[in-house]
Amino acid sequence: MIPNDALINALRKLGYKFKDQKDRVALYKKPGSTARIGVRRIDLHDEQAVRILLKQAGMPQTEIESFINNYKTNH
Repeated sequence: MIPNDALINALRKLGYKFKDQKDRVALYKKPGSTARIGVRRIDLHDEQAVRILLKQAGMPQTEIESFINNYKTNH
């Protein structure tokens, strides 16, 4: 399980900024682009959901796996 704060920090490193908040989703947008990512407002995300979100955000697959493995081993 990946903490919400860690996922948001990864999106910020990719250039995404907070845009809006709905009931169950926080929206992040990349400035100068139409790219948007919806992050569920929960404490912990499962690995598959994190893979999908980071892939949509444009993170390379190797970095995604490294990010997930970091939380599997250290936390």
